[in-house]
Order: sequence, then structure tokens, then C-alpha cells
Amino acid sequence: MQSNHAPRRTSSGPATYTLDMLIPIGTDRTRKRRPRATGTIIVLNMLIYLVALVLEATGASSLEVFMDKLSLSNQGLREGHLWELITYQFAHSPDDIFHLGFNMLFLWIFGAALEDRLGHVNFTLFLLMGGAVAGIGHTIDSYSPVIGASGAVCAATGGFLILFPLAKVRIIFFFFLIGIYMIPALWIVAFQIFIDLFGWLNPGEPVAYSAHLAGYLYGFLFITVLLLVRIIKSDQHDLLYLMKQRKRRADYRRVVNESRSAVYEQSDGAPSLPVFADTERSPEEARQRSEVMRLIRSGELKDAQEQFRLMQTSHPEAVLPEAMQLEIANRIQSDGDRRTAAIAYERFLDRYPDSRQAPEVRLLLSMLMIRFLNRSEDAVTLLEKTRLELTSQSHQALATKLLEEARTRESPT
Repeated sequence: MQSNHAPRRTSSGPATYTLDMLIPIGTDRTRKRRPRATGTIIVLNMLIYLVALVLEATGASSLEVFMDKLSLSNQGLREGHLWELITYQFAHSPDDIFHLGFNMLFLWIFGAALEDRLGHVNFTLFLLMGGAVAGIGHTIDSYSPVIGASGAVCAATGGFLILFPLAKVRIIFFFFLIGIYMIPALWIVAFQIFIDLFGWLNPGEPVAYSAHLAGYLYGFLFITVLLLVRIIKSDQHDLLYLMKQRKRRADYRRVVNESRSAVYEQSDGAPSLPVFADTERSPEEARQRSEVMRLIRSGELKDAQEQFRLMQTSHPEAVLPEAMQLEIANRIQSDGDRRTAAIAYERFLDRYPDSRQAPEVRLLLSMLMIRFLNRSEDAVTLLEKTRLELTSQSHQALATKLLEEARTRESPT
């Protein structure tokens, strides 16, 4: 984006700082729809520049005068020329065609993915609003007229980062050897923001750094608000979902660790755990059960897990002594086999309903049912019972949150 000083000096948008050694050529996002709005905006920018060139070639108007008429300025806004907030986004430096080229390249890369998520009309409105906010940010910071789509492109880049924080960008890298690489989009965006912030704090070149920063901020905040109020439905790619998942994993690990730390605790005076208490079981079940217990005692936990799975297949009702059943269930769920872990926890609760660890086990089992096993209805029953038994405030809060989540999943959409 160029800030028009007199005399005018060449300046390009945020892309040039990155394009010294690398050229972004795409992302790893798979699109479900054609980016018609993005393509139309790019074509419109190019057509306006072409019209300006034709007018200059015919002597009707110089390229610089034509672009100045589309620019945004403090004076224009004070006089009520609100259309300048839109027109300046389609004007580019008459002295440097790369100003237009780099902006359109970045708009295609980040805008196409954003349009796929927002839809054609919503994306168009988002982009024009972003450019307007960026322009206002510039007029607050500077009295110089401004032209260029960089503010809108920065808004699209900021929105992209909220919706696709783990995305990667395909680049052509120029440094001794030329090659194509995939790098995190976060690196490129963070680098651009750093350069713009540095340029804003150390002004020199006639570049509208404040417009760039306002565009990023608009993109970050506006898309975040749309996700929070659910105008945009959250999915597994966006920042809010990843933050929720991180918190869920932390809650999950805390419950598991607390359950594991209490595995071998027994009340004072309690009898030692029996090796085999049910004489009605078959000899083969007794043998498999004894083998699992032997492996646990000897610390061969991986083998114990495999043997336990075999026992569950051939003897589904088999249950180990209390502490061992809980230990093996925790180990299995830690390895990601949540279905088998859930069965092991259910067997534990069936056999040892009055265990001191039973409330925490019900809480953990409920989390598995809701978030991994699509058994929200079963989880509601467990949570309603265990919520009254939990003594930890954090566990009570987690139980309440899970109960709300389970009921939401049960509700028809």
C-alpha cells in the first residue's frame, strides 16, 4: 500500500518484504468451491489499472492523476467522501506495477481459502470492510493520501490465520538454490507483522504501515467474534477449536493422572486384594486373568495390555482386582485405544461401584463417551450420578461442563 507524498515515491504492499527471497504460490487448504469473489476482485483491480494505462496512452489522463482521484485522504473524509474508503482499495502505484502484482498474489493465496470458508458474498463484505477499517487506521495516523489493496489483503491474512492457524504455505525459495517448500503460514504472517510494526515505529518509506496493522487487527478480531457468536460455525481447523481441544486434553490428562496416582491406595485396615475371588469362572479365564496380573506385577505393562485385550475378547465379563483393573484401563486409554479403555472402566464400575476412585472413573468414562465414542446419552446418566459425589471443585466444574456438552450433542440440530 502506498502513502501518497509529494513527490510520490514507489512503495509496495506487505508482500515485498517476504518476496525478496521467497514467493508464496499456494496453501495446503483444499477448497470446496471456486473463489469467484476473490477472482472477480483481482480482475477488477487489474482492469482499473489497465483503464488508467489506456487513458494515459491516449492522453486523456495521466496514470498518476487517475490513481489520485481514487485515493483516500483525511480531507476527503472530512468532506464526506465516504466512497474513498472503497475506491482507494482498487488504486495502485502508477510507478510500480509490482505494487498491484504482489497485492493480488497475496489476495489470491489467502483470500481464496477465506472465501471458501465464508462464502462469496460474506467474504466480499468482509474484505471491503477490512480495507475500509485499514484506511481509517491510516487516516488516524497520517495526513497523507493513500492507495492500494494492502489493508484489505492484511485483513484477509489475519482472518486466514484465525480460521487456519496450522495451515502451510507453498513457496518458491530463492537463496543459492531455488526450490519449492511448505512452511507454516504463521511464519509468513508473523514476519510481515514484525516488518510492518518496525516500519510504523521507524517511519521512513512512504508505506501505510498503520493501514497494514489495522487490517491485521480487524481480520483477527472480526473473525474471532464471528466464531464466538457462532455466525461462523467452528470446525477442527480454526483457532478457537484448537484452544478448546487443548483445554479438553489438559482436563483429560488431569483426571487420568489423578486416577492413576490413586490406583494402589487402599483404606486403613482394608484387606489385601484377592488374587482370584470368583470360583465359578472357567479355568481358561482364570489362567488369562492370572497372566495379566503377573505381567502387571513384573512391570511388563505393554504385554499386560495385550494380554488384557485378549482376555476381554474371549471373556468379556472378566475383571481384575480393583487397583489392577484401573491401572490397566488407564494405560490403555493413554495409548489411544479409547473403546477398550471405556469397556475396562465400565467393568471396573460394575464390579467396584463403591470404590473411592469410582467418581473420578465415572467422570473420565463420561468424557470418553461424549468426545470419542458418541455415547452422550449414557454419559448424562453417569454425570448426573457422579457430580454429587465429586469432592474436587475442578472436577465438579468439569462434570457440569461435560453435562452441558452431552445435552447439547443430544439436542436435535
